[in-house]
Amino acid sequence: MQPPAENKAPADNHTRNRRLLLVTGLLLLLTLLWCLYYFLYLQYHESTDDAYANGNMISINSAVPGSVAAFFADDTDFVQEGQLLVMLDRTAYQVAYDKELAALASTVLQVRQLYNSVLSNRANVDNKRIALQKAKYDYENRAKLVNSKAVSNEEFTHAQDTFQMAELELKQAEYQLQITVDAAGPTAIEKHPLIQQQKGVVRRAWYELEHCAIYAPATGYVAQRSVDVGQWAAPATTLMAIIPTDYVWVDANFKETQLTYMRIGQPATVWFDLYGSKAKFKGKVLGIASGTGSVFSLIPPQNATGNWIKIVQRLPVRISLDPEALKHYPTRLGISAEVDVNISDQNLPRLAGIPSAKPVGKTRVFDLDFSKIDQIIDKVVSENL
Repeated sequence: MQPPAENKAPADNHTRNRRLLLVTGLLLLLTLLWCLYYFLYLQYHESTDDAYANGNMISINSAVPGSVAAFFADDTDFVQEGQLLVMLDRTAYQVAYDKELAALASTVLQVRQLYNSVLSNRANVDNKRIALQKAKYDYENRAKLVNSKAVSNEEFTHAQDTFQMAELELKQAEYQLQITVDAAGPTAIEKHPLIQQQKGVVRRAWYELEHCAIYAPATGYVAQRSVDVGQWAAPATTLMAIIPTDYVWVDANFKETQLTYMRIGQPATVWFDLYGSKAKFKGKVLGIASGTGSVFSLIPPQNATGNWIKIVQRLPVRISLDPEALKHYPTRLGISAEVDVNISDQNLPRLAGIPSAKPVGKTRVFDLDFSKIDQIIDKVVSENL
């Protein structure tokens, strides 16, 4: 026997009311949890998935032109700072170096002749001065005797001419001495300007000879190798590139509305798509770009038009990466990343206010030891003095 219909209706209403209360409570609970999540976390964080790994890419060029004799690294190879990468043909530069070294010896001999000419002209002045004294003595004696007819007028005239000629010859010798003194200069012979100039030419030839060997300016991985044996390498030609491993960062493109409370030095967390969530990188905000990408494009936008449409712009924010994490999870330039920045600390500056006092990048592969060539130069100078 079935129950009356009026008894079944209240039971259905009661079940429906319970379900509505349950759904309403669940929605209220989710709303409360979302509000707590927003007030406790979201309002203090800004995140974006428009982020990419970036770093320095060092172009390897030759300081001197020449033909490539050999190269010692290829794409994906690991190289260390100071490692030999490319060797140019040294023949022409070796010949030029030997020529300038011989020219230095010749210059030393010429300068030594200048100093010897000073001694020779100084002796000549002394000789002319003695000759003048003798001519003056003869002239004065004949001047006393010419009136007494002890000497003839002709002999007196010859003595007078000889005296005047001796005076002129002394002046000429003194002028010639001054010319050689000026040419020799007041310095020691090894410090003469002509020798110093040729020393510089020899150092330049040695510099070009040494730069036939091209070394890695930083430790990293080789990329975009375009050099080949027999190729003519000019200073403007890129032979290969090196991606250093010691300085990598992330460029995160945040919307302009996300930068209101972003400051330099705020902590950041980075995840790369290459490693997923298992690799979490810690870092901080290094700086915020001074302009959007469109401003620095080849053709900047012209917004003063009638058909202008407002588009939310993005500005690159540079995020540092923990060097220790990079040792375990090395990055590659251009890989995608997700970035989350904690913006709770508002006591930090918006823009950098202190200029950097140390170099961002530095290498010692271009520091040549000139002591070796200076020893060779000193030996050539001493042998020809």
